[in-house]
Amino acid sequence: MGEKLAVAAIIPAVVARLKAMAGGKKKQTSIAGADQKTAGNASPRPQSVAVPVAIDIGWTIAVIFGQAKPASANDRPPVNDRLPTEHELAPAARIDLEVVRVNALLVRLDALLPPGPDPKRKRPAVALKSGSEEQSLSDANLEILEWLACAGREYSVAYQLGRSLRDTAAPPVRAGAEQDALVTQLSRGRVSRLQEWLSTLAPYLPADAAAVVSASVGRWSDLVSTIFLPSTPGKLRQSPQAVAGELTRALLPQGDAWINLLVGAESAEALLTPEGLVAAGEAALGRAARIVRRIAVHYWFVLLVLIIAVAAAVYFASRDLGGAGKIWTQIAAVASGLGITAKGASNTLTRLSEDAEKPIFGAARIDAMAWAVTAIPADLKLNRRGVKALRRAGIPPSGPMGR
Repeated sequence: MGEKLAVAAIIPAVVARLKAMAGGKKKQTSIAGADQKTAGNASPRPQSVAVPVAIDIGWTIAVIFGQAKPASANDRPPVNDRLPTEHELAPAARIDLEVVRVNALLVRLDALLPPGPDPKRKRPAVALKSGSEEQSLSDANLEILEWLACAGREYSVAYQLGRSLRDTAAPPVRAGAEQDALVTQLSRGRVSRLQEWLSTLAPYLPADAAAVVSASVGRWSDLVSTIFLPSTPGKLRQSPQAVAGELTRALLPQGDAWINLLVGAESAEALLTPEGLVAAGEAALGRAARIVRRIAVHYWFVLLVLIIAVAAAVYFASRDLGGAGKIWTQIAAVASGLGITAKGASNTLTRLSEDAEKPIFGAARIDAMAWAVTAIPADLKLNRRGVKALRRAGIPPSGPMGR
């Protein structure tokens, strides 16, 4: 009976304690939320919203320009058996769609930008005049550049990045000149400029988006230079023109993946599958092992001297103390006097290993995400030297598409 009364008295106390803890957590969360909101109000970063919009504007302007070109190589046959997607529209309809899109994006960006120094300069608008579409677009491009120049350099860079990235994904191609267009648009100098812009804008873009797109564009540049440039060892075992046409067609959906990451329509974190995480971990372990091996090879003489010194110290200590137990007792006493303990050494090694692991695994993780978003055709036939060149550039054999 006494035990039942004791239990009956304890249960309400436990319930009250749980309620108090829940209330405390809730209150703590609300305070943290208020602090976070205050901190957000204290240091707002409108660039994180505005810069992706500026990239999207540049991309859309380049789409309009490409569709306005006569006899564009990017034109697709009309779709009659279903409703077309935006990529399957006829050039005139696609231009109308993109003009609506770019004007809506300009309105959004205007609401995000700080007040400009020139109050007379108004938000530009894209309006194409029939028969002079290219000139109208050129005038609109200049107006946008001048407008963004008043807002800040990062917005001008973002606009130019979006426009140049679209030109890379849909290179201006003349009939039979796909190879020259690919070599020009994916040249090392041009790609390095794109990567520089991506690095500049990385603080304002979604997490890891700039690094992933930069790595992906670099892989495409390595591929094109390896198989098409005469100065590289790679040689195709099939028609270069046919391969150039296939790569040009593959770049269009590849560009959509790039822009989706940069504007936040797709998350870079979602690109990593369990297999990708395992591959990133294996790559990080392999890279760490190579670093350790290189250090050992480079400093072999210093390591040898240290080993000899430790061996000599242990030998003389064992001879003087007489007995392995006494040796380790004395070593432990000296180490403890210096503040070195087994637990402290273990904690230090754990912390150092974690600190060293973060950048290595981070780089491998970015590389895995870049490969997840990169869609290079799998049926390219190269000679042995070309395959070796691709492997040295970090381009592995094609894998299965299943996830």
